[in-house]
Parts: sequence; C-alpha cells; structure tokens
Amino acid sequence: MDTKRLGRVDIKSAGKGEFTAVIARYGVIDKDGDVTIPGAHKDGATVVVSAYGHQSWGGALPVGKATLRTDGTKTVAEGQFFMDTSHGRDTFETVKQLGDMGQWSYGFDVVDSEMGEKDGQRVRFLKAQDIHEVSPVLIGAGVDTRTLSTKSAKETAVDAVQYKAAIRPHPTATTAREWDVKSVLAGIADTATVNDLRSVHAWVNPGGDPESKTAYLFPHHHGIDGPANMRAVVFGIAALNGTKSGIPDQDRQAVYEHLASHLRDAGREVPALKAAPGGDPTFLEEAIDTLSGVSDLLVKAQRVVALRAAKGKNLSHVNTEFLGWIKDDVDELLKQFTVLLDTPREQAAVEYVRFIAQQHKENPR
Repeated sequence: MDTKRLGRVDIKSAGKGEFTAVIARYGVIDKDGDVTIPGAHKDGATVVVSAYGHQSWGGALPVGKATLRTDGTKTVAEGQFFMDTSHGRDTFETVKQLGDMGQWSYGFDVVDSEMGEKDGQRVRFLKAQDIHEVSPVLIGAGVDTRTLSTKSAKETAVDAVQYKAAIRPHPTATTAREWDVKSVLAGIADTATVNDLRSVHAWVNPGGDPESKTAYLFPHHHGIDGPANMRAVVFGIAALNGTKSGIPDQDRQAVYEHLASHLRDAGREVPALKAAPGGDPTFLEEAIDTLSGVSDLLVKAQRVVALRAAKGKNLSHVNTEFLGWIKDDVDELLKQFTVLLDTPREQAAVEYVRFIAQQHKENPR
C-alpha cells in the first residue's frame, strides 16, 4: 500500500463534521515523482477517513468516511467526521486549528502504471489506483495541499439565518447559577451604551430607541458582557415556542439561534424550535413553563415576605394557604418523578433532587 500526501480542504458543515478535501491533482509531478492521470480514480468510491497520519493502518480507530468525486482536473473526497466520537471530534478540531497549514493524504494500491518522461524528468504515470483511505497529515507530497476553511457548529447555525432585529450571537462564558431577570435589568444603568444593552439581550425592537432598555427583549446574561445564564436561555426558547414571545414570527429563528448557541457552548441539549408558536405543549415545555412561573413566584414571595417582615406582619391566611397547596403539589410531583426514574443514572438524579431540597430546607433564602 502506498500513500499520496496532498489535499485542499473545505469544511462544509462543522456541526455535522462534513468536509471536502482535494486529495489529487492530475497531470502534475508530485513530490514522489508520480503523475496521476485523469481517470485513475473511481468516481463515487467510498473510503475510510483514517486517524491522523494514517494511524488507522496501525489499529487506530477511523475518524470518518468519505466519497470520492472526480472532475477531470482533480479528485475530491467529500466526507464526514464521526462527530459523536471523541477521536472524530478531536481530529476535526485539529484540522480546524491547523487551517491552511494542514495537508491531506490518501492510501492506495497501484492497479495500472507505466514509466515515462514529463518536463524532462523521469516519472511514474499512475493510470489506475485503488484508494482505501484518506487522512489528514503533517507534510504532504502533493501540489497545492492546504486547508481552506472551517466553521464551528455555532457559526454554521449563525450563518444560516438573517440577523436584523435579532442580535447576532457572541461567545461568552455560561453559568447555571440562578438569577432574577428583573434585578439584572435594574443593575444596568440608564446610561448604558447600545453595545452594553446588546450584550445582555437577544432581540431589539427596530422601531424602538436602541439606547433604551425598554426596546430590548430576551435578557439572558449576568450583567454587561457577563456569562449567559442557562435557565434564562431555556426560558427564552420556551417563550419562542409559546404565544407570548413579544417578537414577530420572522425573528423567531434568529433569536432561537442566539439562545441555542449558548446551550451549545455549555455542551447542553438544545430544545427544538417549533415551526409555529403555540399548539399542544410537550411535557418538557410544560415543565419549563411551570419552572418559569415558580421562579417568578419565588421572587415575588421573597419580596412580599421581606416587606411584611419590615412592617412586623406575616403573610395573610389566603396567601399562606395557596403556598401550602403549591407545596403539596410539588411534593406529589417529586413522588411521581421518583416513580418515573428507575435506572441507576436516573436514581442518581433523584438523589440529587433530594439533596437540593434538603439544602434549601436547611439553608432557606
């Protein structure tokens, strides 16, 4: 088995791990003194994408697969990395980071060849080859061997939509720490710049005053340029799937991609965006909507308790009774939750819920 090292690469979809690599150019003398003849490669052949430097020949797991395409001037491998495996993702990230420094190679058996002369040099004309695999490599033997471009999964999604009223995603840290949206907004000074306001939100009213907080929706950051809050992001997606998002339908996809980008950054599952808002909610959507309502009620309850305590008063009988009903329903929900979860991993989740509940009981806010 021989190897031929060359290849220009273009990443078509990083989210799916798709790429296009030029692995051979016809009619030129490569560094091995070979000249590949048009027709030497079988169009449509399927090949393995080997671990870096052809390591799969030594037993390393393949990192993808590809199909060969020819156009009379070159052979291109159109392939996909195994992005659901660590070795596939790692190889993709290596190719991405190398950029145009990266090169490609392919392993083959010679089916038909003959010696001859080209440009005054003794060469081997490769008339037919059986290609078994392609591989990213450090140094290639071919002509014009480099990576063209790469894009992250988030960048691929971002480029697929138009950002007008919706604010383009921006890379930030992420956090699951609880917070109160209203208190965060109150912490943004009235003199905040447009860039400051845009760094906190995912949508701005094109007909509003861009220097006013009232023109913005979907706050989800802990302050200006702060980390994105996962709970706020999930609540935002739930609002997009409901009927009270407050934005035009044509902006839903772009706002969704902004919010979803933060979940992807945190390595979290991204809830799907409905084709149209409303309709029968899923169990997850019901849970998110309920959690949002409970969070809002908790904030209000804390304020009411603090206000009444300052006046030396307790909650009214009606308020206390309603909170008791909520507690009873939550307790019953936890019982049902325990029944539903019966795998070791799910049992661990149950124990974690119990631990959190106990922590809140021992250390109330």
